[in-house]
Amino acid sequence: MSSSQLLGLKLLDGQSTVHELIHKINVSIPDSLQESYIQLVKNIALNYPTEINEIEKASKVSTLYLVLTDKCNSKCLYCFRDINNSSDCLSKDDIKKVITSFKNISDDNPDIVYTGGEPCLFSDLMEIASYAKQIGIKNTLQTNGLLISQENISSYADLFDTVQMSLDSTNEEMNDWLRGKKGHYKAVSNAVDLLLKHNVKVRLAATVTKKNFYDILNINKEFPEVKFQFTPMLKIGKGKEVASMAFTPEEFIEHITNLPEKDNILLTDNIYKIGTKAQICGAGTSVLSISSDGNVYPCQMLHHDDFSCGNIKNDSLENIYNTSKIINEFRNLEVDGVYGCKDCDIRYICGGGCRANSFWMDNDILGKDYFCKYNEQVYFYNLMKMFKKVTIKN
Repeated sequence: MSSSQLLGLKLLDGQSTVHELIHKINVSIPDSLQESYIQLVKNIALNYPTEINEIEKASKVSTLYLVLTDKCNSKCLYCFRDINNSSDCLSKDDIKKVITSFKNISDDNPDIVYTGGEPCLFSDLMEIASYAKQIGIKNTLQTNGLLISQENISSYADLFDTVQMSLDSTNEEMNDWLRGKKGHYKAVSNAVDLLLKHNVKVRLAATVTKKNFYDILNINKEFPEVKFQFTPMLKIGKGKEVASMAFTPEEFIEHITNLPEKDNILLTDNIYKIGTKAQICGAGTSVLSISSDGNVYPCQMLHHDDFSCGNIKNDSLENIYNTSKIINEFRNLEVDGVYGCKDCDIRYICGGGCRANSFWMDNDILGKDYFCKYNEQVYFYNLMKMFKKVTIKN
């Protein structure tokens, strides 16, 4: 975003009338841009809400992450869990109790995300997914795709509403190197074809590094029928060993904004409507996560001793959710209480970003999201696109 665009956005202080803003434009904005900014202000005034609707915090859980096993059949270079193939895992009976308890504290559209390690290595995966489906819970599988085949595709299609697989590049050699498994690209491509033929929703997820950045748009092109998402690599877990592959936030912004097809990356549906007020992420409120040894955490990215809320071997998930001091602290957290956000102009749009990014990168749950500056660019870019009738010419 150019300095003149930022200057124009700063004029929109929420305190001035349209006439006052137009006067400020006459004083502050270069002559060549004044007409465009006046059009922008008038357009915003036309669409600006007369009241603010605060988005209520979730009172029930919508998503439960279940880490079924720490075992994995690939060795991703930057695995954030830094797992060691531990054999610890919950019994299927324990997991069924968790699922029942989750149903009691869930909203009207509950979803379980089965993850790991590699969840398809868990011998009772199909049985517990079947149980969840029987009591009205959606099933999402996060997998590397290596174990989905023609022989078992019917079982996966019957039980899972969505399957998310990891894919980092359309360059087979690059992808397999990053994901630590020769044949990974071919396995994922085959799994995508099989799942789509059986009408299963498929998502592909890429971890973006300096090695595969320029190929992420090609994943979209290669698999046009599949939803695609990406996250920048963080220097956590095994990622610390290959830290030189990670972008800094500033580098990531520069590379993204220089993409010729950046709309495919920057435009998002995850922008709250003007007139709504977001408060905070769903950690500990709409989201919970359980490790393979039964510990309960506020989210799948905060598996750390500081945030352990209890263990389902000793207590029910329902009781942990209702009595945990840690969960209650997350439940009462608001973006104005995050000192990394309290003075930000877009905090009620962003909602404070990811608390886990703040914790893992700066050891501070109340600090700024490590990728705050990138998030800010995305939100500003989308806000500008909302007023696409106005063209600002440099």
